[in-house]
Amino acid sequence: AAKGVEAFEKMSIGALAAKIPSGKSPEEKARRDELFKQFDPNGNGYLSLAEVDKGIRDILGAQEIYDCKPAIIRAFNAAKGVHKVTNSSRFFSPATLIRFQGTTVGDNYVTRSEFRLLLAYLKEYFKLYTIFDEIDTG
Repeated sequence: AAKGVEAFEKMSIGALAAKIPSGKSPEEKARRDELFKQFDPNGNGYLSLAEVDKGIRDILGAQEIYDCKPAIIRAFNAAKGVHKVTNSSRFFSPATLIRFQGTTVGDNYVTRSEFRLLLAYLKEYFKLYTIFDEIDTG
């Protein structure tokens, strides 16, 4: 079996859902808030691809997903930039607002408000990666 299929077989859909709290329930939101803090060790309020990658491996303990770099990169790119930085942005410090005013922090980062999207995309892209890996015979 291909690498992606083996990863998918190791991680059932239920196990994947349990590791990645992308739902909208209060419990999942609380877990996501805690995860974001752990993924963001410098506390700047946004995540680089490297921080996401490291968080998947070290905090989620999801080696199967960590090994699927295409899924991580696609999820990161899909989630970043959904929210623009504005004067009324409550997610950023004044210094961050000055630095990014008029731009999209998402050019290179995922913000706290985009984190749920990142996790949802991560689940879906991981599933797709493993399915396509299974049918790809070339």
